[in-house]
Amino acid sequence: MPNYESIFETLGVFARAFASIQNFAERDLAVTETGQTIRSLDQLRSQFVAILNDSSAERDALSAVAVLSDAARAAQEWQAALGLALDDWLRGPLAQALAARGAPRDEVVRQLVRAMHTDGESVAGNEVSIDAIEAGGNAGDTALHVSADTVDAGENVITDQRVRTQRIALECTRDHPRHRVPVGQEEFRLRPEYGPALNLRVIPVTRGDVPDARNAVADGAFEDAGLAHWSIEAGASAVSRDTALKRFGAASLRIAGDGATAVDVRQDLAQRDPALPAGAFLALGAWVYVTSHTAGSVVIDLLLDSQPSQLQLVIDGDTPTGQWLHVGGFAYAPRASFANKVIVRIACAATFDGAVNLDGVSLAPAVEAPDAGLRVALFEGALAAQAGDHFSIDTSSDDAGAFQVFARDRLGVALPAADTPTIDDQLAE
Repeated sequence: MPNYESIFETLGVFARAFASIQNFAERDLAVTETGQTIRSLDQLRSQFVAILNDSSAERDALSAVAVLSDAARAAQEWQAALGLALDDWLRGPLAQALAARGAPRDEVVRQLVRAMHTDGESVAGNEVSIDAIEAGGNAGDTALHVSADTVDAGENVITDQRVRTQRIALECTRDHPRHRVPVGQEEFRLRPEYGPALNLRVIPVTRGDVPDARNAVADGAFEDAGLAHWSIEAGASAVSRDTALKRFGAASLRIAGDGATAVDVRQDLAQRDPALPAGAFLALGAWVYVTSHTAGSVVIDLLLDSQPSQLQLVIDGDTPTGQWLHVGGFAYAPRASFANKVIVRIACAATFDGAVNLDGVSLAPAVEAPDAGLRVALFEGALAAQAGDHFSIDTSSDDAGAFQVFARDRLGVALPAADTPTIDDQLAE
């Protein structure tokens, strides 16, 4: 077993050094001890700006602001140099302690996370959340779903500790009218405040017998009059293809429960080529319309190697009636789940009494924004996205775990966390 005390004593020194440089260069801080006050460069700069502006003579002294700005930039360069020293330690002593000599930096860090999980070691965690997801008066009605779920080294679904306090912008950059992008496959650009931007595309709705390279569901719009891509395992009398009420194309799937008939409609993706990825999060979504509801619920979920996934999209008495709404979420497909053994299921128990229409059922790998700690999916709407359509995603972290913040900001990973951690945060404070 690695000597975690020695490892985290060293990581703690690095964490304190990075924090000290950042505080000195970038934060408005003043610390008083033994009668002396030490002020950060940022605070000194703001004091010059606030005070030296009343007369021409005082304004001449504002050149001091440039001096302090140059000093702050120099301090930021210290951080880069310290980062190189950290990389050397990761690839050297830490790699040796983890029996990973010669491995790249990022692999050494991942090996540390795996070793901590195996040995039951942990640090204090942060409280993180997705606070708001807002559309910006868009021309299209593309549906956005976001999750902060991830998996640990044991493939347990947990909250991603890499989430931080920031606003993330998501904007459509390429559409059909201006850029000839196929409708339903518009391109968006995700721009976090921290970390690189990335591109993602809308998950299109499939219609009829035309396959799509990214949406694993065939005929998610129920265009085929015989529902050839779907099998009705139970409740055929309660299932129909509705050509009057639909969201896409010519029809939708209608489930009319009578409080006595169970329904089970499936699509087996065993022949999907290429197969869905294992060891990844899958984004599942559908448009639903509740005409009436008296009791029970309709559920859309996945069977992974014959086992129900943790994700259930539930349409019940809490779902608004008389309007098309998009429901969606994310399911983790374990590495050992056999990627060719995935089934999309639409079902209700015999207790369901009501009428629900479904359209645009879609399944695709989620896009990961690792620096933001998020998984993201955009689903096609009836109104195509247009360039300039945008969303904002507000996330937050209380940054309570000193080692966790250091690992997020400097190592790009989340360390195993626990309410009663084995590693003392005071080593990094």
